[in-house]
Amino acid sequence: MNTLYLHIRFLLILILMTGCLSVSAQGIGEVRFGSSREVASEAIFQLFGQPSSTAGNCYIYKNKEFEGFHWNEVLFRFTNDRLTEARFFMNQRSKYEARRKLTAISKVLAKKHVMSMDIEDDGNHFYAGGKSPLYYGHLFTLFISPREGRWTDQLRFGPFEFKN
Repeated sequence: MNTLYLHIRFLLILILMTGCLSVSAQGIGEVRFGSSREVASEAIFQLFGQPSSTAGNCYIYKNKEFEGFHWNEVLFRFTNDRLTEARFFMNQRSKYEARRKLTAISKVLAKKHVMSMDIEDDGNHFYAGGKSPLYYGHLFTLFISPREGRWTDQLRFGPFEFKN
C-alpha cells in the first residue's frame, strides 16, 4: 500500500511539473518568440510603442527602458513572418563601464531566470539564461562587445529557428 501511494504521488508531481513547463512560454513580457508578425507586433507595440524606424523585417527602437535599464537601441527581427530575434544595446563610455553595467544587468535578470556565467578568452563575463522557446538552449545571452566604435552591453534573444 505504501509503495502504491508513493508511485501515485510521484506521478502527480511529474504531471504537475510537465504541465507547468508547457504553459510557460518564453519571451519578453507578452512578446512571444515564434509568434506571427501580426500577434508579435501587437505585443511589441503595447510594450514599447511604435518603432522609431523599420528596416525590412526589423523594428528599431531608440532609447527604451527594459528591466529597469535604459537601452540606446532595441531591435526586433522577423524571419518568415515570425518573431525570431530581439537585441538590446546599451552604449558605454569605456570597457570598464560596460563590465560594471553587465554585472548589474545580470543580477536583475538572475532574479527571473536561471543563468550561467562563463569567462571569455579576453576575461569578459558572458551570461546565458532562461529557457529557449525551442526547449533546448537558452532564451538569451548577455555580454559586452564593441559596436560602432564604442563599448556596449548587449542582451540578445535568439535568433531562434522555427520550423514552418
